[in-house]
Amino acid sequence: MAEIGKNSRITFKTRAVSVQGDGIGVCEENGMTVFCFGADVGETVTGTVIKKASNYLVAKSDKKPVSDKCPVYPACGGCSLLHFPYERTLEIKYSYVKDSLERIAGLRDVEISPIIPSPEISKFRNKAIYRFKGSKDGIKCGFFRRGSHDVVPSESCWCEKPLCREICSAMLEILNEKKLSVYDEETGKGILRALMVRVSVDEKAMVCLSVNADSLSCAGEIAARLSEKVPSVVSFYVNSNTSRTNTVFSGTFTCVFGSKTLTDRIGEAKFEIASESFFQVNPYAAPMLYDKAFEYAFGDRDCEGKISPSAILDIYCGIGTIGVYFCLKDRAGVKIDRIFGVDYTEASIREATSAAKNNTEAEPYYLSGDAGEVLSAIDRLPDEVRSVIEEADTAVVDPPRKGLDERIPGILAGLSLKRIVYISCNPATLARDIVKFSELGYTLTKVTPCDMFPFEGHVEVVALLTARTS
Repeated sequence: MAEIGKNSRITFKTRAVSVQGDGIGVCEENGMTVFCFGADVGETVTGTVIKKASNYLVAKSDKKPVSDKCPVYPACGGCSLLHFPYERTLEIKYSYVKDSLERIAGLRDVEISPIIPSPEISKFRNKAIYRFKGSKDGIKCGFFRRGSHDVVPSESCWCEKPLCREICSAMLEILNEKKLSVYDEETGKGILRALMVRVSVDEKAMVCLSVNADSLSCAGEIAARLSEKVPSVVSFYVNSNTSRTNTVFSGTFTCVFGSKTLTDRIGEAKFEIASESFFQVNPYAAPMLYDKAFEYAFGDRDCEGKISPSAILDIYCGIGTIGVYFCLKDRAGVKIDRIFGVDYTEASIREATSAAKNNTEAEPYYLSGDAGEVLSAIDRLPDEVRSVIEEADTAVVDPPRKGLDERIPGILAGLSLKRIVYISCNPATLARDIVKFSELGYTLTKVTPCDMFPFEGHVEVVALLTARTS
């Protein structure tokens, strides 16, 4: 077996592609698994080893992947599949979901529905977070280089809404006039950390400037100048983040101009979004994702009969988008009159409660706190809240990438829920949690991937778990 190390020349044939754009194969010279960005299935690749681990190699192909959609691809790490046709990216994402369910959950016979494509594959992102980079020509903005925290400056992005970049460009003009310094992660010095821009379906914008300082004396002037240049800006925040970490936004958020929230919609449902709130970034695909979740929850029921749901559980509810969207539906007699939701932040719960009251006739019962801790203490909750939880026969869970709190599957199984609709942004942790639910008496009956992030290395999945009857 040949001795292969860093800078060695190798050859391999790609047998699979990850959602991160890495072709995966076996090195002909020593039999080790090799990862190489940009290669597709069936390609014979010749390249140079740039990393050797104990059981795999990382190689750089002699053939550089390129895309006519972006001049800084693939240096910029925002997209990972931009060198493929869109239809091929859907195949890659579908395969990733299938592989996760087979390899981690051991499910080889589950039927996975075709992936739902995004209605828009460019200019779909309603939120962009730009990193600053200092240069001899002044301050520039861009995104992190693939696999590093080096910023790749760019003047456009295939994925972002045009208003995002218009605001970014206007901000750069203002900040360069102010000659503010750029934050350095290594030294902890410098002021400007990041710029976040949110754009609503009505083309109004919220801007948040993250700074390494307790306050920014010129914030009011910057906000006023920006609103003059781009009148669509209706809200301007400064985030004072003095932590020695690479966390984008932390610490205190101060509204220095305009509204404290940005009004946006998913379908007919309106939401007031705060600067730190999570909101779906693809407004074109979000209704399709939620429609599929609604179908899984209620679509095949005779809801004109006695099993019409009166309450629903919305776990990891954020600002209440899923529960509120469900309550606005009127299909086959579905009428939800109570929502119980839990999310970590008090700000999200305030927005969820407001959204439920402003959009629906349902009575909202939202609590802030760690979902596992809140649900572990059901017996200590007020009677009216406990009754909602105990009477609901369906729960929707939409956890972060790390998946469910380890306590939650057991708690939900103890409530005798008939259906659990699991919305996941990470097929690997979804598969892990499905194993836990299976041990507790639930069967995975339906799965549909949904492409919320065209050309990016992420895929959403809607899964239906139903209680097994004895």
